[in-house]
Amino acid sequence: MSDQFPIVERRKSSISRAIIKSSLLIGAVAITGCNQANNKNKDSIVAVEPLVCDLATALIPPSNPITCLIDRKQDVHNVKISPEQAQILNEASLILTLGQEMTPAMKKWLKKPLTVVVGVSAIELDSNHDESHSAIKEIHHDDHDDHDDHDDHGENHSTIKEINDDDDHHHHHHGGKDPHVWHSPQNILKITRIIYKSVEKDISARDKQSRKLLNERSQSVESILKDLENWTQKQVSTIPSEQRIIVTKHKAMKYYGNAFGLKTISLLDFLGDSSSLRPKRISSVLSQIKKKNVKVLFTEQEPPSKLMKSLSLNSSIPLSSKQLFVDGLMPAGNTISVAIHNTCNIVNSLGGSCDTKKGGLIEDKWNSLVK
Repeated sequence: MSDQFPIVERRKSSISRAIIKSSLLIGAVAITGCNQANNKNKDSIVAVEPLVCDLATALIPPSNPITCLIDRKQDVHNVKISPEQAQILNEASLILTLGQEMTPAMKKWLKKPLTVVVGVSAIELDSNHDESHSAIKEIHHDDHDDHDDHDDHGENHSTIKEINDDDDHHHHHHGGKDPHVWHSPQNILKITRIIYKSVEKDISARDKQSRKLLNERSQSVESILKDLENWTQKQVSTIPSEQRIIVTKHKAMKYYGNAFGLKTISLLDFLGDSSSLRPKRISSVLSQIKKKNVKVLFTEQEPPSKLMKSLSLNSSIPLSSKQLFVDGLMPAGNTISVAIHNTCNIVNSLGGSCDTKKGGLIEDKWNSLVK
């Protein structure tokens, strides 16, 4: 019997060692899993707006995955952050956004240290961009134009009806600076430089090859944007000088106008953004756009808003055959393709001639970065 006790003790010892090994193995697996999760969050770059996502994708090497937060079909002005999107933002290692001027729903995340604003509040605007500049800035609407006994410039308002423009689903109540900065290629370049600085240090510390690729892609982006700027200037130069006026409902094309020498008229700057627009105000603006030799009223949505249709009807100025995409990307395409679309729309509508073939070559270069 006494000889059996050592055997029992050895069995107990073997069992204990097995339990310890199993525990260590389980612990190692658990730690590995945690590390994988941490690594996943550590490298998570979130681009909030579709346009920012396209710019980040063109610039940042593919080895650094980017999460595009908002679908391009959504209106960034009115979007609400879902619980799932909030979780993505909270777990991100870097958040890139145009800011609350363009996307009010991002206000909550702007103070987070990992959030980088790349929009109008972050870039240095050219000194010649005057927020008060407009082709019809001489129009001043005071409270007196609301009195029934006042006759605005002798216009007959009997044929102009009050317009309820509630069908306009794009509400641009920005309040401060115009956030549509990317309509100027120089401003797009400024945005990409902010993105570059945001990721350069981290990429350099982890991977020299990725750092090299980042620099190469940055040079490509800058070259493409320079090509876009030169191409756009050449297309605009084909418009007769007296017809270089862009009339839109909202203030969204001023950066484009300033960059390429076109005057801009933003109708709601002078009509106000009330859903109910009075005949006297509309009549006053109609008088001014006729004096300015306006050839086309550019729509920003399909179908056109009631205001634009009414102004076209009462002024005999046609609406553009295609809409301008002022708030970001089109349903398909990228930053360059929407710029080419808008330019050709403007140029062809105002009596110029747009070279879509050369524009397409520039788009192809960008596609090689984002595909």
